[in-house]
Amino acid sequence: METSAEHLALLSSLLAQTLDPSQRKSAEQQLVQAQQVPGFPQLLLTLIQNVQYQSSDAVRLAAAIKLKNICRSSWLQDEEEDSTSPVLSSGDKEALKADILPLLVSLSSNSSGNPPAPTSIRAQLEETIAIVAEKDFPERWPGLIDSIVPHLKGTDYELILGMLRTSHTIFYRWRSAFRSDELYSEINFVLERFASPHLELLQRVDGLLFDQATPIEAVPALGSCLVLLLQTFNDLSSQDLPPQFEDNMPMITSILSRWILQGRAELEGDEDERGALQEIRSSICEIIELYAKRYLDAFGQLPTFVQAIWEMLGKCGSSEKYDVLVSKAVGFLSTVVRMGSQREMFQDPSTLEQLCSAIILPNIVLREADEELFEDNPIEYIRRDFETSVENDTRRKAASEFCRALMEQFSDEVTSIVSRYIGQYLQGFAADPASNWKQKDTAIYLLTSIATKSSTSQHGVSSTNTLVDVVQFFSDHVFQDLQQSESECASPILQVDAIKYLHTFRNQLTKEQLLSVLPLLVKHLESSQYVTCSYASITIERVLAIARDGRLLFSSSDVQPFSESILMALFRNIERGSTPEKLAENDYLMKCVMRMITTSRAALAPAYGAILGHLTAILAEVSKNPSNPRFNQYLFESISALVRFVVPAQPGDLSSFEDALFGPFTSILQSDVAEFAPYVFQILSQMLELHSDSQMPEAYASLLPPLLMPALWEQRGNVPALVRLLRAFLSKGSDRIVANGQLQSLLGIYQKLIASRLNDSYGFELLESIFENISTTHMEPFKGRVLTLMLTRLQSSKTDKFVKSFIYFVCFLCCQQKDHFPDYVISIFESVQPGLFLQILQGVILPEIQSLPERNRRVAAVGLSRLLTASQQMQTSPLVQVWPATLEALLRLFLLPQALSKGSQADEDDLALADLEEQGFQASYSKLAASETKKADPASFAGPDVREYFSHQLAGLSAQAPGKIPQLWQAADSSLTSPFSEYMVQKGDKLV
Repeated sequence: METSAEHLALLSSLLAQTLDPSQRKSAEQQLVQAQQVPGFPQLLLTLIQNVQYQSSDAVRLAAAIKLKNICRSSWLQDEEEDSTSPVLSSGDKEALKADILPLLVSLSSNSSGNPPAPTSIRAQLEETIAIVAEKDFPERWPGLIDSIVPHLKGTDYELILGMLRTSHTIFYRWRSAFRSDELYSEINFVLERFASPHLELLQRVDGLLFDQATPIEAVPALGSCLVLLLQTFNDLSSQDLPPQFEDNMPMITSILSRWILQGRAELEGDEDERGALQEIRSSICEIIELYAKRYLDAFGQLPTFVQAIWEMLGKCGSSEKYDVLVSKAVGFLSTVVRMGSQREMFQDPSTLEQLCSAIILPNIVLREADEELFEDNPIEYIRRDFETSVENDTRRKAASEFCRALMEQFSDEVTSIVSRYIGQYLQGFAADPASNWKQKDTAIYLLTSIATKSSTSQHGVSSTNTLVDVVQFFSDHVFQDLQQSESECASPILQVDAIKYLHTFRNQLTKEQLLSVLPLLVKHLESSQYVTCSYASITIERVLAIARDGRLLFSSSDVQPFSESILMALFRNIERGSTPEKLAENDYLMKCVMRMITTSRAALAPAYGAILGHLTAILAEVSKNPSNPRFNQYLFESISALVRFVVPAQPGDLSSFEDALFGPFTSILQSDVAEFAPYVFQILSQMLELHSDSQMPEAYASLLPPLLMPALWEQRGNVPALVRLLRAFLSKGSDRIVANGQLQSLLGIYQKLIASRLNDSYGFELLESIFENISTTHMEPFKGRVLTLMLTRLQSSKTDKFVKSFIYFVCFLCCQQKDHFPDYVISIFESVQPGLFLQILQGVILPEIQSLPERNRRVAAVGLSRLLTASQQMQTSPLVQVWPATLEALLRLFLLPQALSKGSQADEDDLALADLEEQGFQASYSKLAASETKKADPASFAGPDVREYFSHQLAGLSAQAPGKIPQLWQAADSSLTSPFSEYMVQKGDKLV
C-alpha cells in the first residue's frame, strides 16, 4: 500500500469517524477490510508520525491503538490462537520492527525541534513493541535491545524515559512467568546487553539528583527515570539474581538505602498527591522484599534496611499520598518477620511493644480520609476493604498483615500486647460512645488481626488464635451494633464493622447461630447507608455459600422464610441507580441475588414472576451501556438459575419465561451488544433444551436463519454459545433444518470452525450433533467433504488438542445406535480413500487414545468396544489384522480411571458449590454455570461399567461365531488379557 497523501487522508478520516458513535461501526468495518492490504501497518506508522495528516492528537492516538490491536491479534499464530484471522505478512512484520522503535525515539525526543508526542500515544507504541517482543524477541528480533541501549547513554532524559518505559513494558511479564529454559535464555540475552548500561544509568541519575548543581527543571524527568530504573531492576531480578547485580551489590544497596531516608524536595509532590519520591521508595521496598525472600545470601545489608524502613515509617504522615509507600514498607517488614531466620531482630519485648505502638496502631486507626471515602465513594471503600489486589492495598490491611506476621513468631507476646490496647480502646468507647466510636472500630480491627491464624478471602477464617474467643467477643461487643437501628448506633461504620466481623468469622459460628443472626442482616439490607446494605449482601451471600463436608450448610427450606424479602430488598438497592452505569456499579448486590436464587431453588416458583420482572427490567437498562462484567455475569446467572429451578417445578411456566425474555434478548441482538450476546445464546439454548418434545417450537424457528450468518461467528466469544444453541436446534428440529436447506449452512460453519486452531473443538462438537441428529441418507452427499476437511488439518497443522478431539469424534460415532454404526463410520473413511481407516486407526487413534482426558475415556472405551464387536469389517481383511492391537488399546484404557456420568443431584450440588470468583471471568466468553443442563451420555446404553459392557458384547459375538474370539485373542498381549479374563471370570462371564 502506497503511503500517498490521499491514502493517509482517507485513513485519518476513517479513524476520526471511529470516535463518533454514529459512524463508528461503518468506519471500523472499512478499517478491517483495509488492514488486510499489505502495507497497512506502515500507513498507520506514517500517520502517527506526520502531524499534517491528522485533525487532532485523538486521531493519532486512534491510529496507535489500531496498530497495537493488529499486532495483538494478527502477529503470530500458535495453538491457542485462531489461524483463520488475517495474519500480517512477513514483509509487514519486518518493516514494522524496523520502523517502530525509531518512530518512538522521534516522538520521545526533545532534540527533534518538535515537542514530544503526548504520553498516551507513546504509551500505545511502547505496548505495541512489548506485544511484538513477546512473540518475536529474541529469536526473530535480536536487535531490539541493541537498538534501545544506545539511547540510555545520552542526556535527553525525555527520550531515556521513553526507552525505560519500553524496556519495563517488555520485561515486566518476567515477574509472573513460569521458569523455563527458554525464559532464562531470554533473560540472559537481555542481561548481557542491558544490565551494565542500566547500572551505569542508575549511578548517573542518582548522582545528578543529589548534585545541587543539577537544574531544578531537570529534576522531574530524572526522578521519573529513577522510578523506571528501579522498576526495571525489579524486572531483571524477578527470576534469578543477575551476576552483574551481584557483583555490584555494595553500590546498589548504597543507592537504595540512601533514597529510603534522603531525597529532594522537588520530588515530594503536592500535599495530597503522591510524588516521584514516594514512588521511588515504594519501588525500593518491593526490591528489598524480593531480595530478602530470594537472595538473602547476597543481601547482607538486610538489618540496615529494616532499621531504615522503620525510621522512614516514623516520618510518613497520615496523608493519602503515603498510603502505597506505607503498605509496601510494612509489607517488607512482614516478610522479614515471617522469615524466622531474622527472629532475633524483633524478639526483645520492648521491640515488640514499639512495633505494635509505632507501626500497627497508627496505621490501623480509621482516618478522616477513610470516613470521607465511606460517605463520598462507598463502592471504592467496599472494594478497598474486601478485595485483595495490589491496587487495593491499604494501610489497615498492611498493618493487620504485619500483626499476623508477628503473631506467627511471637503469638503469646503479641496477643498480650494487642489485647491490652483492645481493652483500653473498649474502655474509651464505653466512657463516651458518641465521641470515641473510632476507638471501638480500632479494637474490632485489632481483635480480628490477632484472632485470625489462617483465612482466604472467599472462605473466611479457617483457623483462629486459641488465646482469643471470637464468639464471646462477638456476643460481648459486636452483637449489640448488629442489633441496633441506624439511629441507635454511635456510627454507621460500627454497624459495618459488626457485619464484617460476622463475615470474617462465619465459619466459627454454628448453623443455628448463623440462622439466628440472618434476620438482622436482612434488616440491614434496608439501610439507607450504601456501605451497610452492601456489606449485608456480601455477608448473606458468603454465609449461604458455606460448605461443610462437601455439602452446602444451608438448604432451600432454611432460607425460604425470608428469601423473597431478601431478594426484593436487593432489587430496591440495585434499582436506586439512575443510569445504566450506576445500576451495574454494585456487583456484590447482584451476586447475592444469584446466591439467593441458587439456594432457594424451586421454593421461589410461586413468586418467580416478580423476581423475573425485576431481573428483566435491570437487564433492559444495563444493556444500554454494559460497564461491569461481574455484575453482568451475576445478572445472567440469576436469570438462568431462575429458569433452571422454576421450570422443572412448574413446566407450564416455560412459555412465560420465553415471553418475558425474548423481548430484551431480541433487543440485545439487534443492537449488537457484543458483551451480552454469548449470555443470551446460552439462555436461549437452556430454554430450548427444556422443551420436553422433540419438535422445534415456532418461537425459535425464526431465530435460526440469523444464527447462520457469518457476521455473528466473527466474534470469538460467540462461538461456544452459538455451537451449543445450534446443537439444541438440531436436537429439536433436524427434519425442519434439512427441509429448509439449512444443513449446508451448518456444514459451512463446521468448515470455518475446524480450520481454526482456537475453535476446532467446537467444530467437532457441532459435527457430532449433526451426525447424531441428521440421517445418514441426508448426510450422504456431504460425508466425504466433511472428513476431508478434518483430515487436511490432521495432516497439515494438527495440534495435540485437535488429535484428541478427532479421536473422541471417531469413538463418538462408533457409539451411535443407528444405520449399522460403526461399520458406517469405517465406510465414510473408506469413501475418501480405500484403506484410510486402517491408516487412521494404526497411526492416530490407537497410539494416542490413552492420552484422552478422563471425562472422554468412557465414550472412547464404548466406541472401541463396539468397533471390536459390532463391526463386520473389523473382523475381516484387511482390518482384522489390527483387531488384536485395538483390543490391547481398549484393555489399556480400562486400566485408566473412567469418569462416570453424574446424576442430576450431583450436578445441582456442583452448581451450588461453584464459586464464580474462584473460576474467574474471561473477557471474550464466560460460561453460565446455571444454564448447563444435564448432558446426554452418548454411551448411556452401555450401563455404568464399560468393562462389563465389553464382556457382554464379547459373549454375544462368541455366541454368533463360535471359535472366532480365541483365534483373535491369541494375538493379543497376555499381560493385559489375563487380568481382564480373571475379571470376567469373577463376573461369571464366559467368552466361549
